[in-house]
Amino acid sequence: MSTQKARDLSTASWINLIIGVYNIYCFSIGHLMFNLIIGVLNIGVWVFFRNPKTIIMLSGINSNKNHQR
Repeated sequence: MSTQKARDLSTASWINLIIGVYNIYCFSIGHLMFNLIIGVLNIGVWVFFRNPKTIIMLSGINSNKNHQR
């Protein structure tokens, strides 16, 4: 994976953080479990993909598994 693509995915993960916080806010107002679940998942995506180095490392692990088969 290229460094530019990893940076783009990292930028998109910040959007997940914003959407996740908004969904948790909606959960606090409306008490719908759906909003809580989606909010937690969005924040989880942000946690794992906020750093471009993590994305590159994970794609390297995945490509190594494909080459071993």
